[in-house]
Amino acid sequence: MKNDQNYNEVQKLVYSMLVENTGKHLLDSGGIYGRMWQRNQNKTIDDFYNEPEEIYYFDETYKDLERTVSVFHYLTNDHQIDEICEEFNKLNSDPGNWDANADIYGTSKEAWNYLNEFAEVKILHTFNTYNYDSDLSQVLQGSHLEIDGEFYTLIQVHGGADVRGGYTDAKLLKKGYMMGDCMIHQYLQEYIYDLSDELEYINDIYSYGTNELYKGKKLDQIKSIILETL
Repeated sequence: MKNDQNYNEVQKLVYSMLVENTGKHLLDSGGIYGRMWQRNQNKTIDDFYNEPEEIYYFDETYKDLERTVSVFHYLTNDHQIDEICEEFNKLNSDPGNWDANADIYGTSKEAWNYLNEFAEVKILHTFNTYNYDSDLSQVLQGSHLEIDGEFYTLIQVHGGADVRGGYTDAKLLKKGYMMGDCMIHQYLQEYIYDLSDELEYINDIYSYGTNELYKGKKLDQIKSIILETL
């Protein structure tokens, strides 16, 4: 177990978003199954840090291999926090006006004005991963920005039950690079390609229904079934 002070600022921020109370609604299904923020509050930052970056599941009914990518690892592996992020996130934590008057979500007028007062800001792409073939463990909503030639991601984590609501306040994170198509991450937008070659290196495959880990001959059998369906 790591001491909390050993985690960097991005890891602490992402963890706070994963456990943020995004509210309840009588008409959503969270009262039955638990909303994502409620389930996440049973986990420590150590739990998220130590979970696998990706998990493969085999659906025996549809003979399909599925992948789940950890939102915690995705956001903490690919982002940083600089002075611009720190000031924006502070202003966007408890604002008095949420109308940013721009093609973005979860951002206050105060925080958005702060960015535009001293920098040239371009909105490159606004997204919700629910609308794409994303393998992320939770839905993300946000925008890719270019601020004075540097790339940033304005991100919200969906912590509710119904994808139409229940998002965290937006937080600004700096990216090291940006792809030409401005999608959230090429690795998450592609289907598993060349699976016949990839399968050799995927040893941890779980049952989609029972979470059982396939081992030995059963694992070889599952891999054979997957190859037959390609």
